[in-house]
Amino acid sequence: MSEVMSMERALVVYESVFGDARAIAHAVGDGLSAFLEATAVAAAEAPPELGPDVRLLVVGGPNHAFGMPRPSTREGAVSQHGAVIPDLATGLHEWLEAVRVPPGRLAAAAFDTRTSGHRILVKMDHAARTEEKLLGKLGAVILAPAQHFFVADTKGPLIDGEEDRARAWGRTLGELAAARADSR
Repeated sequence: MSEVMSMERALVVYESVFGDARAIAHAVGDGLSAFLEATAVAAAEAPPELGPDVRLLVVGGPNHAFGMPRPSTREGAVSQHGAVIPDLATGLHEWLEAVRVPPGRLAAAAFDTRTSGHRILVKMDHAARTEEKLLGKLGAVILAPAQHFFVADTKGPLIDGEEDRARAWGRTLGELAAARADSR
């Protein structure tokens, strides 16, 4: 591991309604930790500004009504499925629109959770695609294509093996971040 990477860290910011995206975020962080310090934090608790030590930002959350959660879909999760969401107005989308990042060199990646249902419906889910667009607006360089992790139903649970797959993806992101740092 390069000396530069030891001073750098990764931040995994997630929004989770039923716990599945949280589990994926922590598994990604576990995989990343083989290469650099990694912290997973809910969007509601994420810092409003990233320091220059954050070299990799990974973001993710569930698909709600074919996209990232919004106040109306969060409200629907509470009323229709009994979700406990303390602040319906604020989540990952809102954090990505407000966070300040230092200029240059921020690498990023995105993930989402989605049901493993009908193929056409799954193709219509755009949470990770929107996350990548918002990361691009921040000036981040997308390090790897978005990953999609599957849940059995609206309230979960994760399909068997998804947390292991998230850990492996985290290791891959860590390797890519290390290679990127070594090439600077």
